Amino acid sequence: MQHIQTISPPVIPGGICSQNACLHQVVENTIASSQIQIDTSPYALQWHIPLHKYSQAQALIQELTAPAGGNNATISNGSWWNPVTKNWVSEPIVLVKSAMTGDVLQRHLPTMLQNSYRMGKALGEKAIALEILSNQMMLIIPTD
Repeated sequence: MQHIQTISPPVIPGGICSQNACLHQVVENTIASSQIQIDTSPYALQWHIPLHKYSQAQALIQELTAPAGGNNATISNGSWWNPVTKNWVSEPIVLVKSAMTGDVLQRHLPTMLQNSYRMGKALGEKAIALEILSNQMMLIIPTD
């Protein structure tokens, strides 16, 4: 396992996804023909938080996801392998997902990794799961 300080931000081709450049051609054509301005957030980070520690994590989650402008949380069922007992441990978890542009990911990933580590320590977890998702299709449709 890599130490968190040795993890560098990913290289995102072209730096930032241009408007709609990360979307499939059919979606791009539909957006273009709609004549509605749409912002895209093609990247996301998703944290796996034990449900019973979610309320304790709220302030840290808000800090983690502030650069992206917020998050969505979904209750799910998780399981992980305990190497000490050699058993699978099942538990309810909360998936906290924050969508963002490539620019936000590049600028804030090092801090988000450090703060994820800090959150895991504060929650008393031996590890914190964080997924980096790409090619998402979250569309933000401004209405003002």
